[in-house]
Amino acid sequence: MEIAALLAFYVLGILTGVVGMVALTLYLGKHSLDKRKAEGESSSKKVESVSSRMKKVKELTNEQLDLYSQVSGPQKNALHGRYKNGLNGRIKELEEEKSSILKSILADGFDPEITTVDQAGVVTTTKLSAFMAESGITVEPKKTEPTPTKQVGKFTVHRGGKDDGGNTTH
Repeated sequence: MEIAALLAFYVLGILTGVVGMVALTLYLGKHSLDKRKAEGESSSKKVESVSSRMKKVKELTNEQLDLYSQVSGPQKNALHGRYKNGLNGRIKELEEEKSSILKSILADGFDPEITTVDQAGVVTTTKLSAFMAESGITVEPKKTEPTPTKQVGKFTVHRGGKDDGGNTTH
């Protein structure tokens, strides 16, 4: 009887260990997948954010073009002149809103290619930063804190000891 009881405890211990390891593996795998999924969603939200902002810029541009067509006609009377002045003000507001959206895209570190059509109908594709520079809109670069350097023995440590990805020369 003693041998049967010991054998039962032995088998029960092995089964408990196997079930525990399977449960631990499933738990860690699920935790890892949840973490990876959350990271993927946050990066996709940023990309969606850029594309949604570019769509907003396109809508603002279309509204501006509609307003330009209304302003370009001849003035009929004084009341119509006031109306046209209001349209010019709205066009300037839209331009400021567009430039702030485009600046925010560049501030996030993205520099997408954009396609523009000039008054002659010539289609050009340029980077957003080049377009902003040509338009005379200045984008302030991100202010970075100076990286601290410290002396460790006979070595000088830059950027907290992080690899800069370049070739090291000694």
